[in-house]
Parts: sequence; C-alpha cells; structure tokens
Amino acid sequence: MSEMNVLFFQQIVKMFLMLAVGFAAVKIKILPATAGKGLSQVIVAVIRPCAILYAFQVDFSVDRLLGLLLALLGAALSHAAFISITRLYAGGRLAFSPVERASMIYSNSGNLLMPLVAASMGQEWLFYTCAYMGALQVFVWTHGESLICGAPRINFKKALGNLNVLAMAVGFVLFCANIRFTGVAGQAVETLGDALGSTSMLSIGISFATITRLDLRRIARVAVVTLNRLVLYPLLMMAVFLLLRLDTLLPGARQIVLITLLGAGAPTGVVVTQIAQLYDKDADEASLIGVVTMACSLLTLPSLIWVYEAVVDCIR
Repeated sequence: MSEMNVLFFQQIVKMFLMLAVGFAAVKIKILPATAGKGLSQVIVAVIRPCAILYAFQVDFSVDRLLGLLLALLGAALSHAAFISITRLYAGGRLAFSPVERASMIYSNSGNLLMPLVAASMGQEWLFYTCAYMGALQVFVWTHGESLICGAPRINFKKALGNLNVLAMAVGFVLFCANIRFTGVAGQAVETLGDALGSTSMLSIGISFATITRLDLRRIARVAVVTLNRLVLYPLLMMAVFLLLRLDTLLPGARQIVLITLLGAGAPTGVVVTQIAQLYDKDADEASLIGVVTMACSLLTLPSLIWVYEAVVDCIR
C-alpha cells in the first residue's frame, strides 16, 4: 500500500471516529437531535469561511496563479458535467430526490481532500485544492442550495452574498495582493478553519442518529448515488481531462490534475447535509449517503489514483 493510500486510510478512520462521537451524543441523549442544525449554521457562517481564507495564505507567483486557473478550469468542467448528467435522474422511474441528486454532484473536497493532499503531497500542493473547493462553493450555494430547498430559480444575489463565496473572493484578492494574516489575527483564522473537519463530522453523526428506517429500496438508491459519485463521475472527468491534455499544459500540471480528479471522486460533501439541515430537507438521507460514500471511498479513491497514474504513464 502506497504512502498516500495509508495516509488516506488514517484520515478516513479519524473522520469516522468524530462522526461516531456525534452519533453517540444523540443516542445517549447528551445532545438533542436538533443540535445538528445549529452546528451547521456555525460551520457555514464562521468555520468554513475561515478555512477558505486561510487556504489562500500563500506567497503569490505567476506559476501558482496559472496552476490555480488550470485547477479551477478542471473543477468548473467537473461541476458543469455532473449537474448536466444528474438532471437525467430528476424524472422517470428513478426520480431521485433533490438531496440524492445533490449528493451525486457535490463532494467532500475540503475536509477530506485538503488533509490528504497536505499529508501525502506536501503543503506546496495544498494551495491547488482551493480551486476545487472554490468552484464547489460557488456551485453549491447557487445551484445546490436552490436544488435542495426547492427554489424555482437560483437567487444569484443571495448566492453571491453568501459568506463562503465572499470568502473565496476575498482570499483570492489577498493572494494576488500578497497580503498575509499576521499575529493573533492569523492564528485565530487558522484555528477556526482547522475545526472544519471535526465539526462537519459531528454534524453528520448527529443527523445519522436520526435515521429511523433502512429498507431495500432505500439501500438500492444509495447504492446508485454512490456508484455515480465515486466511480462513474470521476472516471468520466479523467477521460475529459486527458483528452483535453490538461496534464501537459504547465509544469506540475500532472499533479494539479490529479488533485482536481481527487476532488471530483471524493465522497459526498458534508455541505449537502448542512444545507439539508438548514432547510429541514431529508438531512438523515444526506448523512446516510455521506457515511456510505465515505466508507466506499477507502477502496475507490486509491483505485482512482492508481488508474490515473497508469493511464498517464501509458499514453504520455
């Protein structure tokens, strides 16, 4: 087993343990089942914006800017493709719910991808995870929020005023201007941002504890969502990236494309559960999908890395 796969496995185990704490806290009545909604509000309004801001706290260079734009292109292509394909599941015999469709589109590109890349590839590559996380924030708080809450059209004014989207814009400006947080202010932003992984897992565990039934039909639907999110969608994007030769455009492009591909193939994002909690829309279903996709990603993400490296070595 490669070093990246070992580190990934350790990260997943840690996240499951944090999730278990939230689950147990509800089951033994330390926390009420409604605690997840309040925690999600704190994550969305405070913790995630701080994590986004701090991720941009790196020295500016033209090479980094071009690499970021390449990663952003891959992330935008991924989300546009996923949204288009997932529309096919809106009607017919399948008729997947808005939460199920959002779970196919939006991945855990923050609190899973960032620690994995930092530990396995080094801090210098962590910066490029901002692109996928940034694209996700824009898409999820425009299309994703509208989809889950059932709004007939996207409220772009509200979406672009979202704190997470604003944090992306401010972080990018600070990066281009080479402005860094210093002293206790920087430490405060970093500490709050570091809480993203643990608090997000707690919120999923709390929602997971509210699940009251699991029938065969529900399991089958979760299986289809998982197959799309972890296997079919990322393989499609790998083919697109390689056909467009994105891995050859810049020095280091091969690693940047791999990071983007890991974002496209990561488990369902906890932000789906958090939005569902905020709008009281099937949060238990979202948390179930999140747990299942996270468990299955122990196999699918290492396999995705291996397939990508093997194909690139073969065709280049």
